Amino acid sequence: TTPVTVFTGFLGAGKTTTILNVLKRVNPEYNIVLLKNEFGDAETDSALVRESHVQVSEMTNGCLCCVLVGQMKRALEEIKEKFQPDRIIIETSGSAFPAPIAWQIREMESSGFHLDAILTVIDCINFCGYEDTSYTARLQAQYTDLILLNKWEHISERQLDIVIDHVNELNTDTPKINVDSNTGINPE
Repeated sequence: TTPVTVFTGFLGAGKTTTILNVLKRVNPEYNIVLLKNEFGDAETDSALVRESHVQVSEMTNGCLCCVLVGQMKRALEEIKEKFQPDRIIIETSGSAFPAPIAWQIREMESSGFHLDAILTVIDCINFCGYEDTSYTARLQAQYTDLILLNKWEHISERQLDIVIDHVNELNTDTPKINVDSNTGINPE
């Protein structure tokens, strides 16, 4: 079966940059397809295209969890048929709720897909501001297998402690790791 890894996170959290840093560290023989469901800026998208072992398929009809049921299914089936990937990474829009995405992928197990993990990128600079006002940001921090603390180098140790306290109020059990701005996270 094809593992599907979902990257979620609020608007501007750094999902694309985190994914790019992971992809740079993956063996080029390992065929990864990135499914983006929103158009990013041209510079970032062209950087994705330059990654020789990554093909990009973009969904533009809205966020993955809000589109008609079946659209993601068709996209994943097309990707599997066209590229025979070793893994599919889905980068959600910043407003995506993770649970419906997970449900759709789990519904496709008989088609040869399995949900590997949901990874939530947290913007440490801004999380305490939008965590209070955004239902989506709270859900993303709650419904995840791993929390990636991004941009932590740009705040004080005390501010980072406050961010972690806020995240722990939503989700104490999920592992949290700091994302290095230069190297990202280890793909393993």
